[in-house]
Amino acid sequence: MLLHEIAHCRAGDKGTVATLTVVPYDDASYPLLVAVLTPQLVRAGLDRWVGGEVTRYELPRVSCLQFVCTGIRGGGVTVSTELDTHGKSLSSRLLALALPPPPGPR
Repeated sequence: MLLHEIAHCRAGDKGTVATLTVVPYDDASYPLLVAVLTPQLVRAGLDRWVGGEVTRYELPRVSCLQFVCTGIRGGGVTVSTELDTHGKSLSSRLLALALPPPPGPR
């Protein structure tokens, strides 16, 4: 399953830091996101564009996960010569991520 099938994403960027907030279409999908959408998975999926750490914040009262990505390659949106390094582009790339199956018995 691809992330965009169960969630959407809001993004922001300031220099070499981008925030990506993943919001499930249905609150019932939030526990699945918590279980499978790890900072390591996000970092690996965005490795080409994110050179630093990815920190995840869980926001259960609003059923979303926020990822703070540091070390955006190329210096970030304000100084990069890349065609498009906006956080919005990172959110689209994140939504194309294939999710692993949830842990536990099958």
